[in-house]
Amino acid sequence: MQFVADLRRLLQREGDSALDEVSAARLWGAIFDGSLDQLEIGAVMAALIVAGESREELLGLHRAAAERLVHWSPPGLATRAVAIPAYGLVPGEALIVTMTAALLRRFEIPVIIHGVLDSRCGVSSASVLRALGVLPCANFAQAVEQLRNAGVAFLPVQLFCPAFAALLALRARLGVENSAHLVAQALDPAHGGATRLRFSVAGTRSERFETLGLVVEGDFLTLTWPAGRSPLNLTIRPRIERVCDGARELLFEADVWEMPSASAPPTDDAHSVAQWIERVVGGASAAPVPAVNLVAACLYAVGRAPDFSQAKAMASLRAGRLAA
Repeated sequence: MQFVADLRRLLQREGDSALDEVSAARLWGAIFDGSLDQLEIGAVMAALIVAGESREELLGLHRAAAERLVHWSPPGLATRAVAIPAYGLVPGEALIVTMTAALLRRFEIPVIIHGVLDSRCGVSSASVLRALGVLPCANFAQAVEQLRNAGVAFLPVQLFCPAFAALLALRARLGVENSAHLVAQALDPAHGGATRLRFSVAGTRSERFETLGLVVEGDFLTLTWPAGRSPLNLTIRPRIERVCDGARELLFEADVWEMPSASAPPTDDAHSVAQWIERVVGGASAAPVPAVNLVAACLYAVGRAPDFSQAKAMASLRAGRLAA
């Protein structure tokens, strides 16, 4: 079979011998469809971790995964949804995922969080969501109900792409994230109906998503933190850029200096993080400026404001009301 030759080529790669997109999609498809054993899959993942994935190899994985996604389009949404990945790729991810979802809910923007239940980067998004009353959906009917009633739904990746979930689960055995964790940020459980967030920290493996993000179709908001920073630090705004079908638009440049903050969020306990978010959303604590900036970017991307200036004004006004 051709994928056997692709596998041999990948494992023996030297210099500029990366797979092209078609070959990579064929190999990943064989993995998804159970044509390789666990030892062969482990060898593939280890080879890519050591050598680094090419753009074509990541595109091949995305293509193979997208072909196997369950086709689901949530009905009856008045506004374009925001899809937020929660795969434990960057430290502090749970804080930015759950806080963004809670704030967007106040603006009546539907939020679809998708990901895994655990995290190797601290508190998991799933545990904070549970503390906020948002439980993982067991099926798509439940997801529609949560979006309709609460404005936020959490879809475990097993629900919409079981084969992809199996690749993600290899992190427990290999000890590090793999290619699937990068490509997961490009997935859209709503089948093209959502604006997707993606996270990157300069100088880390998460930065490799840049090779993929400019060529995948759809609407993205990319958040990039400077080296040594992370979403845990809400006194630093990341670079926020919109990428729509490959066209780039810079919305906010990254902060060089830390901004003063009235209250610092906890980082090591899901219930404490959830309580802090509830205080911010309820107006007892001021919303961090970087969070308000991200809300403005989302309002603009989903079309809730006619232009970016109006989106920033809407976010700032509502943030002031929250803290009033």
